[in-house]
Amino acid sequence: MKPSTATHQLTPTPAKGKPRVEWVDLAKGLTITLVVLLHAVGMLVRKDLSPDFWRDINAFLQPIRMPLFFVASGLFAQGMLAMSWTTMLRSRVAHLAYLYVVWLMMFFIAHNLLPSEVRHGGYAKFENVIRGLWMPSSALWFIYGLAVFAIVAKLIYKLPLSVQFSFAIVLSIAAYGRYGVFSDVGFGWRNLGMYFVYFLLAVHARPLIVKFSQLSNIWRIGIALGIYAAVYFPIVKFAVFDARELRLIVTTVGLGLGVLVATWLVGSHLGNIFQSIGTRTLPVYVMMDILIAIVVYGLLQVPMLTGLPGVGIVLPLVVTAAVVALALQGHSLLLKARMNFLFELHPRIRGVAPKPESAPEPVAVVAQPVAKEVGKV
Repeated sequence: MKPSTATHQLTPTPAKGKPRVEWVDLAKGLTITLVVLLHAVGMLVRKDLSPDFWRDINAFLQPIRMPLFFVASGLFAQGMLAMSWTTMLRSRVAHLAYLYVVWLMMFFIAHNLLPSEVRHGGYAKFENVIRGLWMPSSALWFIYGLAVFAIVAKLIYKLPLSVQFSFAIVLSIAAYGRYGVFSDVGFGWRNLGMYFVYFLLAVHARPLIVKFSQLSNIWRIGIALGIYAAVYFPIVKFAVFDARELRLIVTTVGLGLGVLVATWLVGSHLGNIFQSIGTRTLPVYVMMDILIAIVVYGLLQVPMLTGLPGVGIVLPLVVTAAVVALALQGHSLLLKARMNFLFELHPRIRGVAPKPESAPEPVAVVAQPVAKEVGKV
């Protein structure tokens, strides 16, 4: 069997024949890169390889990063939700569940092989694999979330939009808030509660989001950035109002800023890079934690380099770029090694395998040599 050449994404792609909204892949590439930066900074700061202010940068980007990621993920999900339950569960949910379990196992194996300096103790325990089946407490929570979102969105799909969005908004406020609803279910379920509203928004308000994206220019981005800062610092950074429930306002403003920035980057050199990454988000997402651990372990072996003035400041950007590049290259090599099973449930099981071409009509077989003779005249 030849290795698959299909691109691997975490999210549905538009149906054949429908035009692609250019900024969507770019937004996926941008947000997955920011996710890598988040995880890279976490380990680099813990190992005293980078200054702590990078945590503040990631915190500032978080209300932009995750809403934009989920909107980009749900923008072409209408076709998925229109499928029959059997088709959707088989082709989409089973695929995501399979990927989640496979990479839970890969995390377990990898973190038992990694050096102790960069090993994640929780991932190295088999109980994490078992517990992870109902408690998404690893870096893979996003894959788990897409499967859950597909099921929930389809369950409520025929309800009035007012009911759907009321449910999603209340869920988000409860997840942000202090009422104990999500206090014992871990960060994975809490994140799902926070961000479901943005997946639902993408499903039902695609024309509105696309129209908003067309407003993008440098002046409106500047205004959006100012509004975002005006709500982020008092509500999130300094908690002036001591009302975590208001963070829904911050993430919604952050989403608008993210859409404008992604649209503005279309066609630029940097935008083209993010757009290319955005068509291959899956390998970056599932391999980033393992690759970050390997790259950081290598850096720990060269203190003369990491101790140079200014190196720690730029190290998060260098590690992020290296991990993204390694993930994409590793994905290509694994496909060449016929290890497609790491990135996709077999198409026949999913029910998406291409149908074999039908045998040509007898008349076509006869006509072919005639056509060749005509061509010689």
